[in-house]
Amino acid sequence: MNLRLRVHLPLIVPNQGDDSDACGIRVGNQARNWIQDKALVLDDSFNHEVWNRTEENRVLLLVDLWHPDVSLTEKQEIVGMFQEARQQGLWKR
Repeated sequence: MNLRLRVHLPLIVPNQGDDSDACGIRVGNQARNWIQDKALVLDDSFNHEVWNRTEENRVLLLVDLWHPDVSLTEKQEIVGMFQEARQQGLWKR
């Protein structure tokens, strides 16, 4: 199980001209085109890829959220594990 869901919010989407598949994302066997200001939420533990075959920049805001299948107890244990690793110098932000 993945611990997170990832939100992709396209802030700048290139003009794709006649090629509607020039800039997009595929998760599993489903492909989507980017739509500016329309968020896409995905479980990135699935096979996925993104592409931009234009000459323009594509800018996304990425936000990670707890996966809804992770219980409160599991969240607390995971946070505690990272706090312990930080205290031991094993993990730094």
